[in-house]
Amino acid sequence: MAETFLILLAGGVMLAAAVSNPADVTLNWLRLAGILALCMFGLGMVFYVWRPPAVEMAPVMRRVQVGLLVATGVCVLGQLAFVQMAWRRTQRLLAAAAFVIAVLAAVNVLHELMTPSGVAVRFRPKVLAMGLQTVSCAGVAAMTGLALMDMLLGHAYLTASKMTIAPFRRLNLALAGTLGLRVVTAVGVVLLVQRRQPVEMLWPVHGLYVLTRWFVGLVVPAVFVYMAHDCVRRRSTQSATGILYVAGVLIFLGELVALYLLRETGLPF
Repeated sequence: MAETFLILLAGGVMLAAAVSNPADVTLNWLRLAGILALCMFGLGMVFYVWRPPAVEMAPVMRRVQVGLLVATGVCVLGQLAFVQMAWRRTQRLLAAAAFVIAVLAAVNVLHELMTPSGVAVRFRPKVLAMGLQTVSCAGVAAMTGLALMDMLLGHAYLTASKMTIAPFRRLNLALAGTLGLRVVTAVGVVLLVQRRQPVEMLWPVHGLYVLTRWFVGLVVPAVFVYMAHDCVRRRSTQSATGILYVAGVLIFLGELVALYLLRETGLPF
């Protein structure tokens, strides 16, 4: 599961670079996004190569999986290369593409890990199972990447005196919006699907993880993100950065638990 999380984190970092207006942020911050995404993706590939195949896959499906991973790496490298050339719009397009392809690649890898336990085909129709996995993986990527880069953007204000408060506000709002969508899927959609197609022994086996996911990964970070937004509104970037650091730790913990629950139950936590 480590490779899945790292691939999603790389995609989420690229999402932060795509969401931010490239004309408002510094090239150093965009370069940092590319470097972090490349490092996370490279580390994920180490785990991917070292891990023996979970199941036997058809050659065509294996080629699709490898192709998605290669395409993700190419987009991340392209974003970093065009940042070096100060082609801001081009790097933004490549960052957006990297996010989309990284999510698809992670879903493909996670589907392989879920298949042996039968979770991947638990829900009917099959498109529902794949849809739940895709939505959850996109949420994991967006939450972790936006939280990390939002905090690092706050650090950038220590040296980038000419940068306006607009990009910080924009990225913080993107994080808040993503958090709201995660609440809808991780609570509303999960309860709805659980009611219509119950997962056997969900609460006795995974109840503690579910409560951790909801309260530590969603409720408490929501409070901190609101506090950070208030600090950004008051142009207190250092205070907002400190708050986002704590929120980021909780978000990472919550999304790791969510990815574990997704693998074990198939529900979009």
